Amino acid sequence: MLIAAVWSPEVESLIKDGDEGVDRPLEITGSDVGLERGMSLRFRTNFVQARIASLDEAYSITMRVIPADLPDVTKMEIEPDLFEELFPEKGLVIICGPTGSGKTTLQAGLYGHIGVRMPDRKVITYDDPIEFVLGGPHWKGPQPAQSQIGRDIRDFPKSMRNAVRRKPSIIGIGEARDRVSIEAMVEASLSGHTCYCTMHTESVAETINRAIQTYPPEQQSGIASRLAGALRVIIVQRLLKTTDGKRAAIREYLVFDREFRSEMQNLPYNEWAVLIRTKLEDAQATLDDKAWKLFQDGRILQEEFVGIAGMKEFRKRALSEQEI
Repeated sequence: MLIAAVWSPEVESLIKDGDEGVDRPLEITGSDVGLERGMSLRFRTNFVQARIASLDEAYSITMRVIPADLPDVTKMEIEPDLFEELFPEKGLVIICGPTGSGKTTLQAGLYGHIGVRMPDRKVITYDDPIEFVLGGPHWKGPQPAQSQIGRDIRDFPKSMRNAVRRKPSIIGIGEARDRVSIEAMVEASLSGHTCYCTMHTESVAETINRAIQTYPPEQQSGIASRLAGALRVIIVQRLLKTTDGKRAAIREYLVFDREFRSEMQNLPYNEWAVLIRTKLEDAQATLDDKAWKLFQDGRILQEEFVGIAGMKEFRKRALSEQEI
C-alpha cells in the first residue's frame, strides 16, 4: 500500500514480476515534511522482492539521495588532458565504473558545464530513472529535455529514433546495459551527435570487449568497426577513501583520436584489448598505477590499494620498490 501510494501501483506490480528489480525516482517537496518553501529532496530508489529475516516475499528498498544542485565538473580534479577531450562536437564518450564510483555525478557535471559554457548545444537525455535534474536559470542554452524510459518513451530504440528527429547536439543515456542501447548510442554518434553514456565496467579494455560481446559472433566484426569510428573517450573511475576521511577519484582513461582509431582498425578487433592495455601500462595510466601513486603519497591505506588491484599486485610493486 505504501509503495502504491508514494510511487505508483505499477511499481508494486513490477516488483512482483521479479524481472531485475525496479528503479524509480522520488521527489519530496513541501513544509509538511519539514522542508522550507521552494526546497525539495530527490532520491533514486531501488526495489526488489526478497526474504528479510522471518518475512518472506518482503520488499527491500534502497534509497540514495540525489543532490539538488548539479555538480561542478571544474572542481572534480579531472586531468587537464582528459578534460579538454570531454566535449567533442560528435562521437561517443563512455563513463564507466562500478556502482558508487561517481559515474552519474561526472556525467551530470559534464551536462552542467555544457549548459553554462556552450549555449549553442541542445541537450536531451533518456534515463531509467532520471536522477539529476538539468536546466534552470543558469543554463545558457536551450532548456534540456529529460525523458524517463518506460514513462515518457517506451524503450531505448524508440528513444534514439525520437532523438534524431529533435535535432539535438547532445544525446545522453543513463546506462548502456545491453546490445539495444549500445547500438543506439553508436549509431547516434556516427550520425553526427555527441553521445554520453555510462557502463558498469572496470577497465577501458573491458569496456570495448563488453560492448562487442553483447552481439552474436557473426555480428561482432561489424559493430567493432562502427564502435571504433564512434569512440572519442572512455573513462573508468573509482572513488577511494583517503587518510583524511574524504574520497579521491582515480581515473583510467583513453582518448580515441584519429590516429589511435586508425591503429585499432588496422588490427583484428580481438587484439584491441591487448593494444589498449599495453598503451595504458606503458604510460603508467592504469587504475592500479593511479591507486599506487596515492598510496605512495600517503593519501590512501594499503587496504584501499588492495581493494583495487589485489594483494598479489601490492606485493609485486612493494618488492619492485625495495629492489631499486
